[in-house]
Amino acid sequence: MVRKFFGFLTTPPTYNLNMSTPSPLTNFAAAAESYIAFIDSFANARPDNLYTTLESHLADLHAAILPVVAETNEKRQRRLEKISLSLEQNKIIRSLTNSVTSNEAAQLYDWHEECWKTENPNDNYCAIRASMLWDDLADIYRDLHTGLTLWKLDTPESKIEASWQWRFNYDSHWGNHLFRASTTVHEIRYHLHKD
Repeated sequence: MVRKFFGFLTTPPTYNLNMSTPSPLTNFAAAAESYIAFIDSFANARPDNLYTTLESHLADLHAAILPVVAETNEKRQRRLEKISLSLEQNKIIRSLTNSVTSNEAAQLYDWHEECWKTENPNDNYCAIRASMLWDDLADIYRDLHTGLTLWKLDTPESKIEASWQWRFNYDSHWGNHLFRASTTVHEIRYHLHKD
């Protein structure tokens, strides 16, 4: 089947999901599960080495998604409304990521404001980006969670749908959040010298 991505026609390859060597999709599922578990751990306490670990997770996600191709299946069933995060679950994740990162994000915002003074504070994209780290982390979580829920259904159709969700949403949504979060985490670690 040929699928259209933003004006480009693509024919995705078929993965053998039962191979002894992990497929790119299997590797990505492991990276997504690890990221989700890390964000979920925020409910217990602020993790030690928060930004070092975040930098590692974000790099792993980026490296693991690149070889993944969004597969399609004419018989695929969309059950996204049943498996997507509920509004309440999404609020909890957004609150957790905000509470854990807000101190350093505010410090980085102030650092950017001092470095890049302009007449209009809204012109300082870097400061605004820094203040939205919690949003970037939560949006990545939400998109990965949907695909991981499909992946764990463990049927060929659900794994194909997971590949589609992860790759398409990387191209159109969570990839942007990944790069913004990576930049912010890098600045927190190497400009503010936090963990």
